[in-house]
Amino acid sequence: MYKKNGRHGILLISLILIALGIALSISYIYRLGKRSPLPPFEEFHSLSKQLYRDIHSVDMAISHEFFKIGVPQEKIIFLSVTPMREDSYSWELSSIRAMVPDKYSLSRIGEEIKKAVEGLNAPMQVNIVDISDKVTVCNIFWNGLHTHILKITLDDDHSKYTSSYPKISIIIDDLGYKKMIANELINLNTPLTLSILPFTPYTRFIAQNAHKKDKETMLHLPMEPINYPSMNPGDGVLLESMDEEATLKVLEDDLNQIPFISGVNNHMGSRLTKNEKKMEIVMKELKKRSLYFIDSRTSSDTVAFKVAKEMALDTAKRDVFLDNNLTENSLKSQIEKLLTLAKHRGHAIGIAHPHNETLEILRAYEQKLNDGVRVVPVSDLLK
Repeated sequence: MYKKNGRHGILLISLILIALGIALSISYIYRLGKRSPLPPFEEFHSLSKQLYRDIHSVDMAISHEFFKIGVPQEKIIFLSVTPMREDSYSWELSSIRAMVPDKYSLSRIGEEIKKAVEGLNAPMQVNIVDISDKVTVCNIFWNGLHTHILKITLDDDHSKYTSSYPKISIIIDDLGYKKMIANELINLNTPLTLSILPFTPYTRFIAQNAHKKDKETMLHLPMEPINYPSMNPGDGVLLESMDEEATLKVLEDDLNQIPFISGVNNHMGSRLTKNEKKMEIVMKELKKRSLYFIDSRTSSDTVAFKVAKEMALDTAKRDVFLDNNLTENSLKSQIEKLLTLAKHRGHAIGIAHPHNETLEILRAYEQKLNDGVRVVPVSDLLK
């Protein structure tokens, strides 16, 4: 009887354990299905998405108008791209110079640009200023927000706007959550610079794999954005409320997360990068460690680059976000914008993110990027 009851007891316990295992498995699968989405890559407000799409449409309209009269792409030069923010909108103000043959009326071209841009299915306005018979300026606005300064000039001094050996660096931000696409980016022939978030599932794995492939790596340092905590940069964030001791402790923990780094750039940070004292604390520590700093320019009010430069830290600032709009035409347009900036100034820095669309456009541009300019790691560009 005892043996029989013992066997029944063991059987009952086994059944309970099996049932518990099944319940735990179902619970785990359910939690996987309910897993929260990845944190946002950039401080990008939903209201700005349509604005970015419309800015791209304006870029295309301008390019098309000059194409119609035979002005080649290399004579349409992006002089600068400046981050802007107003209310709930963030965007980039592009300053463009277009050089046309003297057989054309610059005023007439300006009017054609105005007609094409205001004819788009977008709330665009164009103000034209005829400075002289050699210079016409079109200021373009989206619902009152200044998006383009287009300077149309005669083609009389093209040579000084072309650099013989332009360099660009392309930084891939926000790595750490997607293992497979990180590996694909690491394996590209283009010498990308990889900026990795701390305290993510694949932080160390990506850093070690990149090092094996001789790819330069950076710490993508989380900093407080204006809309914190509703917009959260993730673990290891530097906050404006922290005193110097706490700031340095968090910074040290972040830096220790990622081996082999050559430098740092900010993840978000529209609030913190406006604070000069906080930036001095950060830059002083980076200088001690012989690390460079790249200002991602998530705010037009950032002082991070200025402070780094004043402290004689190796530094630069982002010129173009390549993939705020993931359509193929927009991605191509942003890369071309980066190339023209580099050819005008001799150097330019683009920032992109681990999207499949970004990976595919970088693959498609591998040959052109390595033929038309020199793609270099950020440390080489700073030299």
